[in-house]
Amino acid sequence: MWTYVLRRLLLMIPTLVAILLINFAILRLADNPLRSALTTQGSEEGALDPRLLGQTVETSIRQAALTGRHLPALINTRGFLTKDRMQRWLEELERAPGREAEESRRRDREGRLWLSGPFAVQPLYEIIADDALAHLHGPASFALTFTAFTPLSRRDLDRLPVEKRAHIINRNASLRALRIPHENTFAAGYTLSVDSDEYTRRRQAILQWWQRYGEDYSFSRGQAFAAVVLETGFIDFFGRFFTGNLISERFNRPVFELIGERWYVSFWLQMLATLLAWSVAIPLGIRSARRKNSLEDQATSNSLFLLWSLPEFFIGSLLLFYFCTDREGSAALFPNRGLPPADSLWSPTLVYVGQLIYHGFLPLLVLSYGSFTVLSRYMRGALLDQMSADYARTARAKGASEDRIVYGHNLRNSMVTMITMGSGLLAALFGGFVVVEYMFSINGLGTLLLEAARDKDAPLIMASTVISVSLLLLSLLIADLMYAVVDPRIRSRYV
Repeated sequence: MWTYVLRRLLLMIPTLVAILLINFAILRLADNPLRSALTTQGSEEGALDPRLLGQTVETSIRQAALTGRHLPALINTRGFLTKDRMQRWLEELERAPGREAEESRRRDREGRLWLSGPFAVQPLYEIIADDALAHLHGPASFALTFTAFTPLSRRDLDRLPVEKRAHIINRNASLRALRIPHENTFAAGYTLSVDSDEYTRRRQAILQWWQRYGEDYSFSRGQAFAAVVLETGFIDFFGRFFTGNLISERFNRPVFELIGERWYVSFWLQMLATLLAWSVAIPLGIRSARRKNSLEDQATSNSLFLLWSLPEFFIGSLLLFYFCTDREGSAALFPNRGLPPADSLWSPTLVYVGQLIYHGFLPLLVLSYGSFTVLSRYMRGALLDQMSADYARTARAKGASEDRIVYGHNLRNSMVTMITMGSGLLAALFGGFVVVEYMFSINGLGTLLLEAARDKDAPLIMASTVISVSLLLLSLLIADLMYAVVDPRIRSRYV
């Protein structure tokens, strides 16, 4: 048994990684953290304001670094950038007549260049040092200052030694004076927007800057190969996840803090709804099976089938209209919010519990009715199969009472089906319930994840995916172990 458990736990690791890999790749498709900065700076005339653009891009890079979006998603080939490849990249970004339709794609590529990081600094410097490539010195100087920029978070400032921290801060500050003002227009392409003396002064400043800081951006071949996998957004996500340093892009707060606040609300409602559904479904399924084809069984089956066919939003809308709406001469029977007001927390315990029941009754009803209709049908079918089995007929022939047969033999064997139905309960307790939360104004986890998906908040989505998938895999393992407890015949397979 323990060998089986260990084997399953080990198999969970590649399964979890594969699921997360697919989710992460989808989230990062067509993702460009500098899109807003490029939109604001890219006028039709092509003029680039070094000060304004620099502040905007540095802020965007700093924000992207908090969540790992400044790194490639799965594979990092930036360590193999060369001067020739960088030259072609810059030339492809030059505007030209007849290329207006490609402007969106050009801006995306320009943003990816500025996010290329430290590996791109040396090839860009080599272009600026080459007199024959003077037409590229303007865009190369901008790209160099952005790729050489090292964003520092509060955590970085706290953990870095004083000398190292001062070195990075001074280096970042020195970059702002190195940008060579230029224009990139559809009519003329790259053109300098400063006189030759200012151009020479700034270019000389770049060459001197490299003499001082060039060693910081000189990388070995081994470092380039190591970065292919290690310096990627996926690895960065796992590092932040396991150290608790994963920050939501939308809320700018740790994701575990956000999930904990919202999950507390969703968990209790979902737990109560689950207990209510199962406590009704199992007795109802047993009673219906024991009265097969009776008028009661037919009425119950038809009623449950009708309830099952009605979606949650329809039932919720009816309840809100008839029970939560003030009418002429009468007040609403229930509030239209699923949680009591915040100030009720300071009420006496019994009063607060009463407020919770009063506000949560309708949401619990909507959450549980669909579950118990399905569960009761499965319970009925599974029990009917067992009641017609050979061992049940043998027990009846020996004179055993129907209660003893049903509750002593049939019910336990029927639980195999119900265990399968409940194998996803742990993940369901975490996932929230978007429709009900939205309808009853419940600020729970489902609403949070819906907002994260709408805003493409990758850290928040990925953190919730890790937790929900882990709980799902764990609940499947628990279900397998419960099979062995309920049916000893299955236990022999787990050796």
